[in-house]
Amino acid sequence: MIAGEPARQPRRRQPDAATAARLDLLLPPDAVRRLRRAPGFRALGLHGGRASARFVELWGLNAAGEAMVLRPGALSCGEGVVFGGMIGRRRRYVSRNVPGVALEITAGAFVAGGTGRFFCLTLAGPALAVAAAARALAEDLPLALLPAPLPALAAHRALGVALPPPPDPITGLDAATPLALAARQILAARGANLRAHLAALARAPGPASAAHDPEPVHQTRVALRRLRAAIAVFAPLCAPLLVELRQSLRDFSHSLTPAREWDVFMAGIGRDLALAFPDDPAPSQLLPLAIRRWHEAYAALGAWRAGEGGRRLDVMLAILPLLVMPPNDVAAGRDATDSDTIALSFGEFARERLERRARKLRRVTTLAELGPDQRHRLRLDAKRLRYLGEIFAPCFPPRRMARFLRRLAALQEWLGTINDATTTTRLVRGLTPDHARADDLAVAQGMALGLAAAGVPRALRKAERARERLQALKPFWQ
Repeated sequence: MIAGEPARQPRRRQPDAATAARLDLLLPPDAVRRLRRAPGFRALGLHGGRASARFVELWGLNAAGEAMVLRPGALSCGEGVVFGGMIGRRRRYVSRNVPGVALEITAGAFVAGGTGRFFCLTLAGPALAVAAAARALAEDLPLALLPAPLPALAAHRALGVALPPPPDPITGLDAATPLALAARQILAARGANLRAHLAALARAPGPASAAHDPEPVHQTRVALRRLRAAIAVFAPLCAPLLVELRQSLRDFSHSLTPAREWDVFMAGIGRDLALAFPDDPAPSQLLPLAIRRWHEAYAALGAWRAGEGGRRLDVMLAILPLLVMPPNDVAAGRDATDSDTIALSFGEFARERLERRARKLRRVTTLAELGPDQRHRLRLDAKRLRYLGEIFAPCFPPRRMARFLRRLAALQEWLGTINDATTTTRLVRGLTPDHARADDLAVAQGMALGLAAAGVPRALRKAERARERLQALKPFWQ
């Protein structure tokens, strides 16, 4: 076994374990010169900053293939142990304006196992204060979350070693778990899941590539919706800074939606139109316009992710678990009704929220009486109830819950098919000709609308049957 030690932790007074937090962020080297002039740095009132002596770290792999910082004695353990290292300085600051927050700056360069310089900011202190400090710095600086310790990142790049999987944030939850603890773990899990899908989305080829796969956008959108559902549930337990994250998530959703809608159109009606009318010239007037809108939707999504909104979202997701407030802080200033809710256990809170959401579904007696807007709202209510069931899964018997959620998902799926037809109508009618052959485009639009409408009666019958089967099942939380 190779002698090793974990990466160095900054020296600091140990705060209460319930409120302590540590956040590692990366700053691009070309933004270093702006750090001390940034308004966020000044707003925190950071002072101190005497540089440490230069340090050198060597990195190696242990017998399990895990990257770590090596002690000097490890160099005698055999050849092939050391794969890289870094050399640099550390500087520590303390905030005058945010009590308890310390900022440590690690600046250096890779000796091996990587290329170029790096600049790491480590914030430590009470959780809410660290969250506020990170947000203040992210306002002016292009910060990014450090996804793994530097030795692991260097081993991944230099040797192809897989990054360690993130720890499962949801462990040991049940109906008796304190609500604040459950909220922190679930929000951490949902945020980590969205970050993972964002990383996959960044690697995915766009629609201009023959290898384009619509799944990364779809899965990112699902992860985003699940996170937004969890935030809506636990918002009363969180700091006011959560409002800004919710706005960032809404903005991101607006960027994702057109890309997903055109993915569905091109894989559905767009494909069917070309197959059903192979010899008709009319579809050839519509499909190029649709492809152009498809590419524009992906370009707008990429621009949003690369811009200020995307960078702010990344930092807000990193601090999300820190925003859950201690129970005493949450209760302060709340009225009696809110205080009673906050005092509930995880299981009691789950039953109350599930029952409140399920009442909206029970009010519907038949889908035939509903208009398009009402069916759309019913689909959203079904989706939100399913997300709540997934959030509160640790509190209930798994078999009863799984059966209920399967029937709920069936209702949501058929209502989604009807909604896809409505979306297709909006997309197709939004296509305008850019040349003289407007008549052919109008004919192709009629073909597309006809294909979309053809499946609605069957989907409506299937949705009605799914609703009846769901209503016949006793809810798993009762």
